[in-house]
Formats: sequence, C-alpha cells, structure tokens
Amino acid sequence: MTMTVPPPTTSQQRAFAYAPMPFAAISFLSSSYVIYHLLFEEPKKLERLYHRLVLAMNVALIPLSFTQFLSTMVVPDGTENYVGAIGTVNTCTAIGFIKFMFNFSVATYYASLILQALMGLRNNFKEEKYRWIETPIHLVAYCIPCAISIVIAAHENFNPNDSGCWFVTAPRGCASDPNVKCERGQNLGFMGLIYAISNIYLYLIFPTSVALAMSCWMKKRGNDELSNNVSRGMTIVRERARKEMMRRVYFQISLYLLSFWSTWVISIASRALRLITGDPVYNLIILSNCIWSLQGFVFMVVYFTLQKMGGRQEGESLGNSIWQSFSVRREHRLTVRDIRSSAQRRIESGTESTDDVAEQRLSYHIFDGVPDPDSPWAMFFDEDDDNENEDAPDEGEQPPLNEEIEQVDDPDGLE
Repeated sequence: MTMTVPPPTTSQQRAFAYAPMPFAAISFLSSSYVIYHLLFEEPKKLERLYHRLVLAMNVALIPLSFTQFLSTMVVPDGTENYVGAIGTVNTCTAIGFIKFMFNFSVATYYASLILQALMGLRNNFKEEKYRWIETPIHLVAYCIPCAISIVIAAHENFNPNDSGCWFVTAPRGCASDPNVKCERGQNLGFMGLIYAISNIYLYLIFPTSVALAMSCWMKKRGNDELSNNVSRGMTIVRERARKEMMRRVYFQISLYLLSFWSTWVISIASRALRLITGDPVYNLIILSNCIWSLQGFVFMVVYFTLQKMGGRQEGESLGNSIWQSFSVRREHRLTVRDIRSSAQRRIESGTESTDDVAEQRLSYHIFDGVPDPDSPWAMFFDEDDDNENEDAPDEGEQPPLNEEIEQVDDPDGLE
C-alpha cells in the first residue's frame, strides 16, 4: 500500500536535515551570550524582575536550540525518507520531549515579559508590590509543559517529523491516511488542540490584550494628570512628555510583539496551506523550521535594542525650548525639579508658548522602568504625586548625588 501523502524529495530531505543547523547554532550562541551578559557583565540587572525573566527565558532557549541543531540525527537509524538519521527510538522520544516542553516554556516566559511590564506600570515599578508573580510564572513555565510532555511520551507520540522528532504518529502521514497503519502513537487530538490554543494564546492573544490594556491605562493616567489644576507651563511640559512617552512605548511594544510573531508567520502559513490543499508544502516547512530555529537570536536583538532605546540621552542639544535653561552632564539625569523651575521662569517672563516647547528627548523603557520619584516620567505613574505644590521652589532640598546640574546662560534672557 502506498501513502497518500507524498514524501519529500531527496533534496528536500537534505534541507530538512541540515538547513536548520546553522540557525539553531546562532540561536544557541545568542542565548548563551545573553546569559553571560546578565551573570557576569551586568549582574546588578538581576535585581530587577524583567532581567530575571529574560535570564530564565534564555536558559529555556538553550536546550530548545540544542534540539533544533541535532535535527534528524536523533531520528531512528534506517527510518525511511530521513537523511542523517543515526538515532534510536529512545533518542527520538527524549529529544521530542525536551523540544516540546521547552517550546512551551519559552512561550510562557515570552508572555510573562509583558505581564510584568503591566504590573510594573500599575505599581510605579516598585517590585515589592508585584514580585509575587515570579514564582507562579516559573511553575507554569515548567510544570504544565512537563505534565503534557509526559502524557504524550507515555502514548509513544514523540516520533520523526520534518527536522527531527515531534508530537506526531509514525510513520509519516499515517494519521491522515486510512490505508496506512500507525506503528507508534495514538490519536491524541485533544493534546494537539491544547498545544495549538496555548501557543496562539501565549504568543498572540495574551500579549496583545495586555499591550492594549497598558495603552488604555497610560492614556487615562496621562489625561487625568493633565486635567489637574497646575500651571500652564507644567501642563505643556506634561502634554509633551506624555506624547513622547506614548510614542516610545508604542514603538517598544510593537517591536516586542512583531519580532516574535515573525518567527511563527511562515509556520502558520505552511499549516494553513496544508489544511487548504491537503498536502504539505515542504519548501515552506523547511523555511519555517529555519526561522523558528532563530528564536534565541531574535530575542537577543530585541533585548539589547530595547535596552538601547531605554538608555538616557542626557547632554543632547534640545533646541530652543525650556530645556535650554540648563545643561545636564552626560552621566546624570534631568529631573522634575529642573523642568518645573525652567517652566516657572518662562511663565514669569511672559514668553511661554507651545511653540517654544520642543519634543522631549528623554528615554523610557516600558519593560524595565525605574521607580525614581524625581524622574520626568514619574508624574504619569505615581498615584501619590502632589499637584498642589508643583510650581513651588524646592527650598531646603539638596539635589540627589546623581543629579548634579550646571546652570548655563539663558539664551532668551529670562533671568
């Protein structure tokens, strides 16, 4: 009896075996570097929940990338239509178990990053108020995938599939062909449904929902602040700061979402085409395997890009605006106190105009905010912000040690 589903050609079999390997190696090295960076180059970052979750996610990516690199080598020796197969049934089961489990773990940590961003935003990034979510995240990331993988392995459903071993029956195509008897594996359609729904939820529905919730909350918080009875100067400053913050936040969240969705787009397209045509599109599957194997590299790029975007840009020239009444040394920060005093001087001089206020250039990292009450961003998060004395001078206060300000000549002659 012949199989209804045609097998891949010899060249496609070679591509299944070898094409994902260099991408998986890049992913492995990328995750290793992020781990090294956090443990040895910047260990203080691990005081923050965001970086601890990043570390945990990259730890999960290491075995996932390793299984992708092994590719068809773990497939039982002599299996038809698999180039490079030198393994056994046990190696196929073990690697399939690891790949399936850690794929779930990575997806869970991916979703947890935006969850902690929302929790941080709502709590002014004071971790003592939301640190409790860390333990449940780790439990969900490992306990649930491990339990599901055990059930699949007990029913002998980790078998050769495309580039390695996965949750399928054997031989290839037996589940969809009534003329071919399945030698290994049982019909666990409900497990496949759980896997599909979980990935869609963790990669698409949950992050998008949380991102929308963050956006709505930030807009509401910003509008509430602007409606308070404050001076015209501070109102303009806040409105400009709010717009700039929202622009940065939207860009960061878009980068976070789209970068990881990109690793799944081809895979989803190949499965959709198979449902429509009834036959696997092998070339598209090979491409999706290569892109999917790059997850570690993609995350490394996103992680360091977000860090760079969240870095402060003090000392830059900010044009003819309220910022020109002082300069800040490169290693120090602009503070609310500075903004208030500059806005007050413009009000007293009668020269204030919305045209004079340039776009704010300070940076903000939505995933790893800093709970600094004297930050220009704090006014949008701190529920205890005191609006009554906003334009009052900070008499008797000494600036923090990390905020040394040099007064320069006022270009508009306001002093």
